[in-house]
Amino acid sequence: MGACNAAPRRPSTGGARTFIVAVAVLLALRLGLLVLRWVVGGEPLQPDSPLYLQLASGLVQHGWFSSSLEAYRPEVFRTPGYPAYLAVFQWLGLESTFWPLLVQELLYLGTVAAFFYGTRALLDVGLARAVVLFLLIEPGGIAYPKLILSDTLHLALIVPAVLALGWHLKTGRWPWLVAAGVLLGAAAWVRPAAFLLPVVFAPVLLVAGRFRGIAFARAGMLILVTTLALSPWLARNQVLFGIPYLSGQASNMLVNYHLPYVWEVTRGLPFQQGQREAAALGGRAVASAERERGRPLDVVERLDVQQQAALDALHQHPLAYAQRWVIGMLKTLLGPGLLDAYGAYGHQADRVRFSTIDEASFVRKVTLFLKGQDLFVLGEVLLRGVMLLLALVGAVVILRSGNPFLWIILLFSAYTVAIPGPMGLTRLRFAAEGFLFLQAWLGLRCLLDLRAERRSATRHDRGTALLADDERPAA
Repeated sequence: MGACNAAPRRPSTGGARTFIVAVAVLLALRLGLLVLRWVVGGEPLQPDSPLYLQLASGLVQHGWFSSSLEAYRPEVFRTPGYPAYLAVFQWLGLESTFWPLLVQELLYLGTVAAFFYGTRALLDVGLARAVVLFLLIEPGGIAYPKLILSDTLHLALIVPAVLALGWHLKTGRWPWLVAAGVLLGAAAWVRPAAFLLPVVFAPVLLVAGRFRGIAFARAGMLILVTTLALSPWLARNQVLFGIPYLSGQASNMLVNYHLPYVWEVTRGLPFQQGQREAAALGGRAVASAERERGRPLDVVERLDVQQQAALDALHQHPLAYAQRWVIGMLKTLLGPGLLDAYGAYGHQADRVRFSTIDEASFVRKVTLFLKGQDLFVLGEVLLRGVMLLLALVGAVVILRSGNPFLWIILLFSAYTVAIPGPMGLTRLRFAAEGFLFLQAWLGLRCLLDLRAERRSATRHDRGTALLADDERPAA
């Protein structure tokens, strides 16, 4: 792969005007889709939406973070970032979902703009133009701003955080590092998994700083600032429960998703039946712990006991667990965002959902899922497969590039795709969508460079052969 590199490229002459026209057309298309959304009504509420709205109502009506409006029961299952966002609109008297969804659309477009300026400054303008056009038409980018879900707010925080860290790596200026930490902490208020990203990024800071004292100081500062940004939430849970608890999401994933998916392999249980049995397992573990302690468990203790019960069961099947983890990553990478776009518009409400297929065999489940989709969805799955192959090539280019910002992109994409494990949902890819595209685009560049190199070598070999023939003495 000698021809492959991630060095900045000069844009082609006249490309700027074409890019501006394309962006204008796509923005007009998005405006049309936004108007269509309100004309047809659509369905902004998803299974997670009611709890977000209840928590927002609790903040506005009582000033407490609880899903109950009658009595205060402190919430720890969800972090308060997205409910607080929704509460702002309720506090202003804007009860309709129109307003938070309109702002989410603006947040998404602002994130696209951040991608353009950040990628242009840190990489090159060709990559910046390509990722903007992709993000303006990407199905998830059309769907999630139109749903009462935390994905868009999380995206609007995490992308500037990654770009700020990249700018710190380029300039060495500490304010950019502090800004990255603050934004990562704010993102963790919305999605708890963001809390671990400073640890994920720390090795890049150490390598880029050649393991000198200043490099460790930078890694420590990023971790410290992120923790401080999240500290009010952690302190609240320390006061209430005696532990700086982050979120019940890990317990939820292990009990309701990881274990049932493993049982599909090891016990032949359909997923939904596995969910019921996993919930019963967690319930028995809680009842046993309450008998041992002689008192009812609080909500954090219940979540911890259920999580440990699931972990104990998962440890019995390490190979099956690893297999389902890889499959979950493929589901996250290849899942069609178009289905969520359909859902936002209330189209195909009875469409086939992967997790509801009553079939234990993964191959059979995939077959039934694909048979239940239309050609547009199947086309997206195919394109996602091509992007995945290009992104794998792009990963090699990035590892060989020596560019710390590209290493950050690679680590962030890998972390985002890996952390859900067997749960594997399309929307969990959303935060890394633009970075995965950049990775795939670098892979495509590499392959085109190799093709051009081979053609050049072939022409050179032919020219050498012809020259040799001309210089050969006549018989």
